[in-house]
Amino acid sequence: MSRTAGDVCRPPAAAPWRIQMMLDQAEGAEWVSRRNPAVRREIAALGGFSPEGIPHLAPEVQLFAKAHDTRPQDEQDFAAALPVLGAAQRRWLADALETTYGQHPWLGRL
Repeated sequence: MSRTAGDVCRPPAAAPWRIQMMLDQAEGAEWVSRRNPAVRREIAALGGFSPEGIPHLAPEVQLFAKAHDTRPQDEQDFAAALPVLGAAQRRWLADALETTYGQHPWLGRL
C-alpha cells in the first residue's frame, strides 16, 4: 500500500487533520484578503513567533478569517484573544471588519 501526503495530514478519514494550510493572494510584499481585496497587510507583519519559537499567524488576522461566518468556537477564540490584542491590532481588525462586513458583532467589543 502506498502512502500519500493526505495520509500524513489525516491518516484515517475519520481522524482529525494534523495540518491546515491556507493559500491566499499577494501583491508584491502585501497579503491581499480573498474576502475583500481592500483588506491588506505587509506579509512580514502577518505572523510572529511565540517565546518558545513556534510560528503563528497574527491573532487579528486569524480573527478576521474567522469573522466571516462565526461559530461558537470562533466566538470563544475572539473572547480569549481580545484581552491580549494591543491597540494597533484592535484597530486593524476593526478596520478590516468594517471594510468587509459593514456592521459586525465584534466591532462594539473592539
